Amino acid sequence: MHITYHAAQRFLQRVFEFTSCSRTQIRNAMRLLERDLANLELRSKSRVVLPSFPDFHGVFVENTLVTIVPKRLNATL
Repeated sequence: MHITYHAAQRFLQRVFEFTSCSRTQIRNAMRLLERDLANLELRSKSRVVLPSFPDFHGVFVENTLVTIVPKRLNATL
């Protein structure tokens, strides 16, 4: 599984509400996401709930996390 720079940046912006972040913070977020998603088994779903952050989905394309989006209330995926 690969984590994109964009996904780590969106993770910091949407989960922790950062308005700006350094490269070091983004790389640390990439490591955090890699550890959090290490045991995740992807099948045919493109959106998966983040294990440690259940209010957010990770959007995957070909086994790569491309962005993080908040879950919508009263919506089914």
